[in-house]
Amino acid sequence: MSTDFKWIRVDFQDFINNYNKDVVLELAPTILHSKKDKEHESFGSLVAFFLVVGSCLIYVALSLMFSSIYFSPILFSIIVVSCAIIALFLIINYLKSNINIRLIECWFEIHETTYINNEKYFCFTYYPIFTGKCHPNKAKNIIYKLYQEEILKSKLDISQIELYLKTSKDNEKEIKPIGFFFQYGEGTPFKSESINRNSWRFFPFEKISSDNYIATANWDHQFEWREDLELDYDKLHDYAPWIIKKWNEYDLKPLTKEFKESINWDLRRIESEPKLKPWFGSLEIQTYESYKAYKDLQMVNEIIEKIIGSDVKIRKLKDLHEHLLEIKAYLRDLKK
Repeated sequence: MSTDFKWIRVDFQDFINNYNKDVVLELAPTILHSKKDKEHESFGSLVAFFLVVGSCLIYVALSLMFSSIYFSPILFSIIVVSCAIIALFLIINYLKSNINIRLIECWFEIHETTYINNEKYFCFTYYPIFTGKCHPNKAKNIIYKLYQEEILKSKLDISQIELYLKTSKDNEKEIKPIGFFFQYGEGTPFKSESINRNSWRFFPFEKISSDNYIATANWDHQFEWREDLELDYDKLHDYAPWIIKKWNEYDLKPLTKEFKESINWDLRRIESEPKLKPWFGSLEIQTYESYKAYKDLQMVNEIIEKIIGSDVKIRKLKDLHEHLLEIKAYLRDLKK
């Protein structure tokens, strides 16, 4: 068999002119996502809120108790109003930080081959879209957010799941799924900084049967299987509840070249072209590594090394305060 075949990107309208458009929706992977995938919460503000409120209540109680001895309406009003303003600021700051990262929609692209002997192959690439991403290291998370804001112009996080399919000349309208290919994060703790982005693995389509959904494996939005979670008691229960996200015609959207340009697709670490070649043989033994895999995290580490120092360990927000303006200026200069 010739090895000169290649993947050809197909416009969605052209695809539905020749095939059943519902197959893209029907085969879109249902995803389990943890409701505890959240931005870092400002617990310090919450603790301070209760301290301020508690102190204010004690002051009010003591003032009323000893009002017959001494009571100053002006001082009382100033202290109560000041406490109320401080408490309001603290609780707003906490609520602003208490943000769930949600799975909001899914984009998709279609690639196909020409007929290879009697068979044609397809790849449906699904891009689950998350409202954001939270790096476990609080300081690095701030730098990552600045990188998204200045370079990518969006805090949306884009993940990727490929579904391979085939049809035959004998029955061109029937497209049969072969299996999924995605970054496999089995066994990785949800908040671990040690992420392997070259962990792509193929799974036969039958793996998804019996409600064995694909689940988000960690903060980097890699994936594993529901049955993996059932073997990982700590992750399954520590990150419950898990939300089942199924797609419909409103949140499953074709990804166009024009839209990719508008979200700076080329600056991201994602590569659209299908990564496997079914005409080479067994998909289970094919592997994939990308030179762009760590593009964003390498940028974060580069900023730390050049501005803060390679021998400096940063973890807390206070480690960044005096460098924030310099980091923003560095990222702005990258765009020039």
